[in-house]
Formats: sequence, C-alpha cells, structure tokens
Amino acid sequence: MCGICGIVRQDQNYAIGTQQVVAMRDSISHRGPDDSGTYLGAGIALGSCRLAILDLSERGHMPMSTPDGRYWITYNGEVYNYRDLRLSLESRGYTFHSEGDTEVVLNLYVEEGHLALEQLNGMFAFAIWDNEERTLFLARDRMGVKPLYYAVQSGAFYFASEEKALFAAGIEARFDTSTWAELLLFRYVAGEQTPFEGVKRLLPGHYLRWKAGAIQTKRWWSMADRVRDLRESLPDNSEQWFEETLDASVNLRRISDVPVGVLLSGGLDSGSVAASLAKQAEHQVAAFTVTFSDPAFDEGPLAAQVAARWGLDHHQIEVGSTELLNLLRAAARLNDEPLVHGSDLHLLSISRYAKPYVTVLLSGEGADETLGGYVRYQPLYYPRTLNALRPLLPRLATLLGWNGRFRKLGRLLDLGSTDRFVLFNACNILPKDLESLGMKSESAFLFREQVLEEASALYPDEPARQAMYSDQQTFLCSILDRNDRMTMGASIECRVPFLDYRLVETLAALPSSVLLGGGRPKSLLRNSIGARLPREVLSHRKWGFGVPWERHLRDVPEMRDLVRDLPSLAPIAGGPIEGPVLRQVVNEFIRGDNSKEPLVRQLLMLAVWHDECCQTASASAVSL
Repeated sequence: MCGICGIVRQDQNYAIGTQQVVAMRDSISHRGPDDSGTYLGAGIALGSCRLAILDLSERGHMPMSTPDGRYWITYNGEVYNYRDLRLSLESRGYTFHSEGDTEVVLNLYVEEGHLALEQLNGMFAFAIWDNEERTLFLARDRMGVKPLYYAVQSGAFYFASEEKALFAAGIEARFDTSTWAELLLFRYVAGEQTPFEGVKRLLPGHYLRWKAGAIQTKRWWSMADRVRDLRESLPDNSEQWFEETLDASVNLRRISDVPVGVLLSGGLDSGSVAASLAKQAEHQVAAFTVTFSDPAFDEGPLAAQVAARWGLDHHQIEVGSTELLNLLRAAARLNDEPLVHGSDLHLLSISRYAKPYVTVLLSGEGADETLGGYVRYQPLYYPRTLNALRPLLPRLATLLGWNGRFRKLGRLLDLGSTDRFVLFNACNILPKDLESLGMKSESAFLFREQVLEEASALYPDEPARQAMYSDQQTFLCSILDRNDRMTMGASIECRVPFLDYRLVETLAALPSSVLLGGGRPKSLLRNSIGARLPREVLSHRKWGFGVPWERHLRDVPEMRDLVRDLPSLAPIAGGPIEGPVLRQVVNEFIRGDNSKEPLVRQLLMLAVWHDECCQTASASAVSL
C-alpha cells in the first residue's frame, strides 16, 4: 500500500525538476512511510512512497522497472491473487526478483496490456510508463477502493493518489462553485468531477492512457454487463455460496507480511468479518472499537460480545470532546474534500490508536450497499404502496409533526416520483430545503442521473435494487474515499472483504426474492453467517455508525463558536445562501431545532475543508 504520483510532458526535452515530483511525493508521505523513490526520464517523472505490506525488503522499492528499463510502475494497492498470477507468468518464462505483487502486476501488463486488469482480484491504482512508446497507463480497481486523481496544466499531465499532491506540484486549489448544490444535498461530488476546478478523479473500473498529450479513458469493468452475464449461472444454494465466498474473500485478505486486525463496530457487517478472520487466523486477532459515553450511540458492549465469542484481542477508545475540533481539521486535511459521514475523525482516531499493533485492518464496509442493509431501502420494496401514499403521507407528516424516519419518508415522497425518491435516497437535505433558503437547487446531477438510468435498465420496476446499484456507484465511493484517507492517514491499509468482485457481481445478479427475501435487511448475510454472532448483534437495530453531532455542535464550546461564525466564514460567506437567512438557521439550531442539523453540519464541514485544504494548499503551491 502506497502513495503514487507523477508528471508527464509531450516535450521530451523538458527537464521535469526533481523538486517538483519530490514535493508531490512527500505531501502524501503518510501513505508510505517505509520507503520512497522517484524515477526521472525524458519528459517523465514518477514518485512513490511505500507502506511495506508484502516483501518488506528493499526489493519492493518503487518506482520499479522491468530488467530492460522499458517499463516503469508506481503502484498503490494489493492484488490478493498475485501468487497464482505469478505462477502463470513463470510458466511463460518470466523471472522475478521480489516476493510482492508489484512486479507481478508490472509483468502481467507487459504480457497482456490492459487485459491484465480483468485477472486482478484486489484493490489498486497504478501507473505504468512505457519508455519506448512514450505512453502512460493509469488504472483503478473495479469498486474504486484505491483513489487516483489527475489534472492537466500548461502542457503537463499530473496524477496522484491524493489531490494535495497535485497542489504541491503547483496546481491551484480552487473551489469549483458549480458543485455547491451537490455538496449540500449529497455531501459528495460523484463521478469524474471533484470540488476543485480542473481536478478529476479516474472513475472506478476505468483506465486512462496518455500519449503525445492526448488522453483517452475507458471503462474496463462494468457491473451491469457482469450482472447480465451472471444471471444465467447463479449458485444453486445462495446461502452456502455466500458463506464460502465471504470466507474465501477474508482468507485472501489475510495475505500479509505484517500484522492484520479488524475494525469492529458492534454491528452485523464488521462482526461477520471479525468472526471469519478469527476462524481462519493462526494467531489471536486484534480488534479495534470506538465507544461513546452516550448509550444511544455506544455499540461497545455489542463489540465486546463478538470479541469474547471469538477470543479477539479487543481494544476500545473513546474520542473526547476536547479532541473533536483538532481531529476534524486533521481529517479534513487528509480527505482533501469536505467530510461526508461525520465519523471520519473517529475512524482516524482509532486508526492512529491501532497503528502500533497492526499495519492492516479489515473493515465491514460495502455490505449495506451490496446486501440491502440500509433501512432507507425498505420503503422501496413496495413501490405501489409508495405511489398510493404519495398524496397523503407528506401532508400527514407535517400536520402531526413527525420526526425521524417517517418524516424523511414523507419528505422523499413529496419529491413527486419514484425516480427522484431513488436519486435523493441517501440525502438528509433535499432540493426544497435549499429553495427555502433562496438557493436554486435544480442543478443537473449528470453522473448520478446516468447511473440511475443504468440501474433502471438493469432492474426495471425494482426501485430498491436501483437504489442499491446507484449507491454502489456514488455513496459507496464516498465511504471508500473516507476509509482510504483516514486509515492511510495513520499509515494503515484498510481491506474490504465484502467488495471482493466475486461477491459484488453475483450478489447484484441474484433475484430480489433471494437477496432481499422477507424484506429484512441483509437477510442473506444473517441466514448464512448469523450463527457465528451473538443473538444481541443479530437483533440490534443499527442506523450506520452514529455520532451525536447535535450535542457536539451545541455543547462543545469551540464547536459551538464555529457554528455561530458560519455566516462569516469562507466559502460560506460568498456562497449561495444569504447571510441573514443563514444566521436565522444557525440560531434556530443552537436553540434546539434538530431539523437544521444536517445543513449546519455540512456547512461546517465545508468551512473547515476550505480553510484546511483550499487556502492552505494554494498558499503552499505559490511558495513552491
């Protein structure tokens, strides 16, 4: 696991300065504190900082080249089936000088070009430079577990694992104000676009080829295509298949030359991963849990039951209120984009705590989106009932002053169509909320709408499956970005067994009667793995990784002061919400109106991000 970066120019005589690529590399040194390197050639510069997971020796040094010096790779990721791929390459005459997966990926590309990607089971983002053809090839894994960004400026193409490395090279960190509506509604800019002008992300399951200044991107993996192919060859016993494949996925993710542990929240997903890992591990597994003093949010006791049942070496920490603001700022710096989930800083804190014990952590992320775990999917199981309720429920919710899930259901129904219910399913702020603040919200969310079209074609008349598919291409990407940045910010690699492509593709191909049988969230997981977990975990009603932000933003003095100052902070002060209107929202929230919390929290995340990333990055780039 590493950080990668590079610069390429069409002009072979242009001498790219060592200082520039080193500045890029060093800005993301937290991703790889064990080793670092650069390669400079005619119009090309590559950088790498390495977190040593496989082959801890200097033979794993990057950038790495083929013996003839034609191909060079800078690589971030883990390909878990690399040993099988290596045997295949050796049978074709290839020899290897290292024991890790980097050299395997490089040689497989030399042998098969972009078709090599289809054979990789893992998470990865890498760049390969061909000195003879003067071609740069970038690729990203199927689900986008590992990040990759790029920008073009003054005839040069820049790429990096994190946006901050682009800014270290001199790209200006300018807030793209066209993303205001998407950031407030969805909290995350999906697709190629980012909140920065001129900075793009390479999409999951895509590769990019640069040659002579021309850029071509292509989708090398399509979930929709794989689902259509697999529908004719589904497992006879889905529960047995799921149990065996999840165990196989966890077993692959045990491959490591450093200690492996697990993030244990107390829920069904992380508990299933922990149980599978403990069942297969040769040694006691370390597990790490964040606890809360508020019993309504604390799942520490549930995590402790899982740990006791499987003999885990269980560690728990509580993030104190005095740490919140500093952690929030640190998380924003690492994330480069506005924080989305509210639990980012807690993940950063537990990762820092875990670092002396392990270098790899397994996580339960991805189960909700692939197995139908979110409660917000459940109303979509009954589209006819929703259509019947649409004229009545929104008004009834308003008249009776409903809060919580029923209030949200009424608000989503009030959007006017099932398609819009699906599109805004993950949102706590809706277009009418922005309109009430004097902000135009009818922006075209082109990528999200394109994904929804794909989902509708794949799952006609099944809005719950459409929502799951859409989340896998959008909301899950924000979760994976969060996981990558917060764990790598502590120099820890995070692996996600539920997103093994064998699980993802087949789950998406299963009929809803099997995957969502009985309308109970994650019924397939419960029926196949549930016996491994305490009864209390199976019966616990979970609503994500909850954090008591309403209380934090009101009761922690420095957080409350930041909330009060929101109307005067950049970029809020120059944004689309007028100052007096926003001042009223802030005052109503501080007086106890929890309905204002989603907007207040998202604006606070934007303000902290802008201060920590845009202004700081721009200042650093100017001084380079």
